[in-house]
Amino acid sequence: MNISAVKNLALRYADRTIDFANRVSSKAMDTKVANVLMPENPTDIAKLLALVSTTTKDAVNCYYYTTQSYNNKRIPEDKRKFVAGIDLANGILNVLTQLTLGLCINKWSDKLYERIFKGGFVPTVEKIKTYTDKVNTFLKKSELTQNLRCSETNVKDAITKTNKIAKGGFGVIAVLIVTQIIAKRMIVPFLSTPLAGVFKKQLDKREAKKKGLDTENNQVQNINNQHQNNTAALQTQPAAMQTGSVSETFKGFEQFLKK
Repeated sequence: MNISAVKNLALRYADRTIDFANRVSSKAMDTKVANVLMPENPTDIAKLLALVSTTTKDAVNCYYYTTQSYNNKRIPEDKRKFVAGIDLANGILNVLTQLTLGLCINKWSDKLYERIFKGGFVPTVEKIKTYTDKVNTFLKKSELTQNLRCSETNVKDAITKTNKIAKGGFGVIAVLIVTQIIAKRMIVPFLSTPLAGVFKKQLDKREAKKKGLDTENNQVQNINNQHQNNTAALQTQPAAMQTGSVSETFKGFEQFLKK
């Protein structure tokens, strides 16, 4: 078997597959749907993914820790509900506060970046000329790039793109700081304990109501069982005994009238 022929055939089909995938992806990215889903700055997606990942993780942990604490036999029964209430309160508050503050920071991070860093990398005329001269000087030092030249338009586009990327990176850091430090470590612990007491009271009411219904059902069932037992006992008595008891009752009634 000729191995080289098989190898060449596999490489040829691999190249065709890659070319086809590149054409399909290029056409897909040119559509309106892709332009809507994919923003101009990819770091905007990073901010949203950071927020979604943190809130999803806390939502899953809320369910896991609450059920684990509520069913943990090692915790005393009088304290088990309060511990489960704290876990439930922490989970709910984590999700709500992180989602609310994260969405706000995700929306205002660009304005906050411009206010803190005074606009960031602004492509002024002086900066563009200075950077263009520095880049061209650097290109002349190498034999591979000495024939290349950088225009002021290229430098201006590079500064603008750098500023957009810096805004996105600042937004990701701001979202993580707000959600993981301010919301999770400062706001949630302050509110979780009072809310845990509310959850504990609700659990106590629900269990008390359930126990009350069970007790009432048991009493009704006991009365019905006793009535059924008495009926069955009467039905099992012999007919002679039932007749004798009736006649004795009438005799007693006649003696009472004679008096």
